[in-house]
Amino acid sequence: MFISFIFIQELRQEFLRNGISVHIQGSDDSQTACRELMVESGSLRNFIYGIRYRANDVSDTVVGSLSFPTITEEENYEPICYFADGRRGYSIKYMQKDELITDVLRQYERYVKMLAAGKHDLYLTDKVHPGQGGKS
Repeated sequence: MFISFIFIQELRQEFLRNGISVHIQGSDDSQTACRELMVESGSLRNFIYGIRYRANDVSDTVVGSLSFPTITEEENYEPICYFADGRRGYSIKYMQKDELITDVLRQYERYVKMLAAGKHDLYLTDKVHPGQGGKS
């Protein structure tokens, strides 16, 4: 899997240092491989920072080119993050381990600030999981 066990434990430890309990879940199925870090939020929508692969087609010209000898497959897989609220994720392909940990913590901080502001109804309901959220 693209997210190592050591990285997951380091990320979990960072949350635990701040008194935040996290759950790691995911799938290793080749079609839906993913990892999700989840912080349960009681009656509100849980915080989820997930990572999955997105397949991108590679041009036949590039696959057969001597200029790119390491590219031998017609698909390239890129790790993309995603969130429980449906916001569009982004590529994390070039992030170093510490940058990725910082990104997860930054997204969690954003989540907490939005909850505290009380102006963001999207965090109060979860139409995918009706039992979670205050207005379902």
